[in-house]
Amino acid sequence: MPNAVTEQNAATRPGQHTLTGEARVVFTLLGMVSDVVLDLDMTVSRARELFTLAMYDKAEARYRTSTRVSLAFDTALRTVKKIKKRYREGGVQESDGPLFNLRRKVYFLLLEREMDLDEIARELPINYEVNYARLSVETLLEQGLVEELDRGRGRISYRGLVPEGYVNFFCEDQATALEGFERFLGAMRKVVGARLLRGDSSTALARGFVARVRPEDREDLIDDLRAAMVRTLMEYEMRAEGLEADEVSEMEILVGAAPA
Repeated sequence: MPNAVTEQNAATRPGQHTLTGEARVVFTLLGMVSDVVLDLDMTVSRARELFTLAMYDKAEARYRTSTRVSLAFDTALRTVKKIKKRYREGGVQESDGPLFNLRRKVYFLLLEREMDLDEIARELPINYEVNYARLSVETLLEQGLVEELDRGRGRISYRGLVPEGYVNFFCEDQATALEGFERFLGAMRKVVGARLLRGDSSTALARGFVARVRPEDREDLIDDLRAAMVRTLMEYEMRAEGLEADEVSEMEILVGAAPA
């Protein structure tokens, strides 16, 4: 006869079908992370390090002891202790290796001072040729992050630009925004668990919509979506008012919108 504990465990346990499809689920979710890593020009080694630290952070919060964390990591306890030490010493903010790929390095150089291709090439690691500097600059020009300057007598130099509204995580306090987004991703995990891992289509929804909207209407669309969600949630809150705790359940609601 199942009790409350076993029923709760069953509710959070992945469905049987994921035993053969779990790799595809993780692969798909990491695809989103991979896109962000590429957007940020982060190196693969740095992304791998951050994944290890993020997994340690979640495992420590869930299991509490290093021994149990080592089981989750499928590695020796001494290795987990090294990861813990790295995490405690600020490994998320600081890296022993390169943080960014070549294109971003060139961008940072040009933000500091105006340079031509030969000057850029001299600042690069010895294993890179001038062609790498040229390709990096061409990409930055296409993205509007660098401008080309004609200094006369055939000398062309380049200067880094900071576009309007460009988020600079190195000098702006983004802690509040990141905390809010962490809550958003926590809710997304629950949606993935219910809809994808357990196949619950009756009480879990995961669906995306695309609408054609004039640029001048996008801000109004966001406001209308926010107002509609508040009205709907208030209605259901009123229905649940006065009921006992075991008669209601909390639902994680995700709302995300961005220009496609």
